[in-house]
Amino acid sequence: MRKITHYILYILITCTALLNIQCSGNGKEKTPLPELVHAESVMFDHPDSALHILEDMPMPSAHWDKENHALWCLLVTQAQYKRMMKIPSDSLIKIAYDYYKPTNNARRRAMSALYMGSINYELGNIEEAMQYYLEGKTEVEKTDDYKTGYLIMSSLGNLYLFRGFAEYASEACSKAYDYAIKDSNKRYQMASLKFLARCYCIRHEYPKAVEAYQQCASVALELGKDEYYYKIQTEIALVYANSGNLKKSLELSKSLPTEYQSTVLIGKNYYYLNQQDSAYFYLNKSLDTDDVYTKALIYEHLYKIGDNPKYHHNLKMYCDSLLYYNDSIMALDKGKEIIAYKEKFDNERLTTEKQRLELEKANIMNWWMFTIVMVLLILVFFAYIYLRKQIAIRRKQKEMDNLSILLHQKDIEMKKNESYIAELQKQYEESIQKEDLYMEQSEVLLQLKKENEQLCLERDRLNEKLSSYSGSSSYMQSNVKILSDRLSELEKRENELCTLILSEMPILNNLHKKPEYLSDTRLTEICRITDNIYQNFTKRLMKDVPSLSEHEIILCCLIKLRFSIAEISIFMNIASTSVSRSKLRIKNKIYALSKDSSYEKSLDIWLWEY
Repeated sequence: MRKITHYILYILITCTALLNIQCSGNGKEKTPLPELVHAESVMFDHPDSALHILEDMPMPSAHWDKENHALWCLLVTQAQYKRMMKIPSDSLIKIAYDYYKPTNNARRRAMSALYMGSINYELGNIEEAMQYYLEGKTEVEKTDDYKTGYLIMSSLGNLYLFRGFAEYASEACSKAYDYAIKDSNKRYQMASLKFLARCYCIRHEYPKAVEAYQQCASVALELGKDEYYYKIQTEIALVYANSGNLKKSLELSKSLPTEYQSTVLIGKNYYYLNQQDSAYFYLNKSLDTDDVYTKALIYEHLYKIGDNPKYHHNLKMYCDSLLYYNDSIMALDKGKEIIAYKEKFDNERLTTEKQRLELEKANIMNWWMFTIVMVLLILVFFAYIYLRKQIAIRRKQKEMDNLSILLHQKDIEMKKNESYIAELQKQYEESIQKEDLYMEQSEVLLQLKKENEQLCLERDRLNEKLSSYSGSSSYMQSNVKILSDRLSELEKRENELCTLILSEMPILNNLHKKPEYLSDTRLTEICRITDNIYQNFTKRLMKDVPSLSEHEIILCCLIKLRFSIAEISIFMNIASTSVSRSKLRIKNKIYALSKDSSYEKSLDIWLWEY
């Protein structure tokens, strides 16, 4: 039974472990692998080195080391995105996103949401990207990771900005600027101020836009007058032009170094200032570009300048060029639209395929779970039946053992009674001439015979009850019988040894053969002999029945040594009736203190068994 129970426990533990591996979330976080720590430390400054480290290291197991595997997926996606590599799907970053989503790691949740949004934005899933950005915004507010906060808010602001949501874009860009200030990152500050200025432009708040651009230029100036600084100045000039301050725009544009001047903007400003010669010069100078959109804009203005008789000879060329580049733009837009639709179709097809595979995986997992649960239920059911059967067998064995013990107890009592009957029969034959002794002995014998008859009936009833059970526990029953028989033999041997000792003692043999009056000294010797043979008989009796007198103790010793009433009356020089009355008084004292229910038992038998 123990082995089967152990096997069931092992199966339950194994199944529980498998379920925990498949279904449980992560508890206490592990220490990331050293390669992952190194890659993350160089990620922002050297994403190419970080990607090289991640690609060279063994990929952590997705089954046994989920945490490091999720971090590896997150860092690989981050490095690829920072290197502006084309990422075909969000399957890799989704592993990290799904892992970190139920955890308490707000920073990792924010990062995985950021790159889930960025990848989906690149794939054209704008609505999904917005949801991920908003989720990342909520999570990053719980951390002090200002870099991730800036990236999330700037991405969200960029999304709003290019879809015309000026109010939302302005709020997001302001939050991005706050994160950049907290991070003390000048380049983040410049980028957020530039996007904030563009938000003001969309809302036609040109003074605020100029102020934001100038603040951005001041930050850029701290880092040195590089290309970025001059691009900001060009955008400020563009704001002046859009606000109608053409002279300010022209002045600012021409104040820039020649290599950073926007000749298109200068030409447009001259055109709207009706300085057509200068406009013609700068617009023709701007034709040295590969951007078809810019060329279409330039030829549009040159076509308008062609109305001037001075440039009328070039009108046809400008018209043909304008039509050509407009057709090119239409073809490009159409091609982009086709590509966009194709990419969208491919993305939807991949998404559908991924959902189908996930559904199949979920179905397989459900079937496995169902199978495991059913196996566990079957095991538990059989274990329950087995345990119930064992309990029933144990209960049955216990009942049979109890019945066997009772049966053997009855046999022992019957054997004892038979020996007492033989002893009393002997005394009865000796006292048959005395009527008072005859009556007492006959009553005890009659009582013992009735008791034996009752014991015989109970033994037969127990045998019938035992025979009604099956023989499945015969081994246990036989063991009980063997033990009971051994105890009975030991008790019988003890009684025989005591009888043998008594028969071998000369003083007792002489008293049986020739009874005579015993002095106090000899009576004391009789008590000592009784104590030696029957394990301190007098001391035990005085302890259990303190009310007995010394005379009564001596009388009990004589009865214990199997002397008859007639012999006791000679030893103590008293009448036989006095002996009987003394026995009655002793019996009353004994049963007054004892809780023994066998009140009808004679004093002789009680003392023989004591």
